[in-house]
Amino acid sequence: MTDASLGWIIGILVGIVLVVILLKAINKNGKAKTDYDERQQIERGKAYKYGFYTMMIACVLLLTLQIFEVDLSTLGLTTWFLPIFAGIIAQISYSIFHDAYEGLNTSMPRFVGIMTGIAVFNFAFALISFGRIGLTEGGILRPQFLNLLCGILFLIIAVELLVKKMMNNRGERDEA
Repeated sequence: MTDASLGWIIGILVGIVLVVILLKAINKNGKAKTDYDERQQIERGKAYKYGFYTMMIACVLLLTLQIFEVDLSTLGLTTWFLPIFAGIIAQISYSIFHDAYEGLNTSMPRFVGIMTGIAVFNFAFALISFGRIGLTEGGILRPQFLNLLCGILFLIIAVELLVKKMMNNRGERDEA
C-alpha cells in the first residue's frame, strides 16, 4: 500500500466520522438520523429512483463515449465521479422541489450554515491547490478537481433551496 492509498483511506474514514458529527449538529434532537413523515418518505423513494436512473444514464453515456473512442483520460478520477454527481443532483433536486429534503427534526439555519461552510472549504481547497500545483498533471485533471465539483454541488443545493423558499413565500402571499 502506497502513502497515497493510505491517505485516501484515512481521508474517507475521517469524512465518514465528520458526516455523522455534522448530521447530529444539523438535527434539532442531536440524532444523526433525520426524521421524515410518510409523504416525505414516499417522495424520497421517488427521488432515489430518479437519482439511480440518472446515474445509469450517465454511466451509459460515458460507456458510449468510450465505445466511440472519445478520449476521456484527461478527466482522470473525475470520470468515476461524474455519474455520482449527476445522480446526487437529480435526487436532491427532486427532494427539494417535492418538500422531501428538509426533515421534521432538521434545523435549517444550522443546515444552511454547515453546508455553506462545506462549500467554502471545498472551493478554497481546490483553488489553493490549483494555485500551488496546477489544475492538471500530465494533461489529466488532478483529484483536487473533485473538491471544486463538490463546491459546485453545494452551491446548486443552496440555489435550489433559495428558489424553493421564494416559491413557497410567493405561494403564501398568493393564498393570503
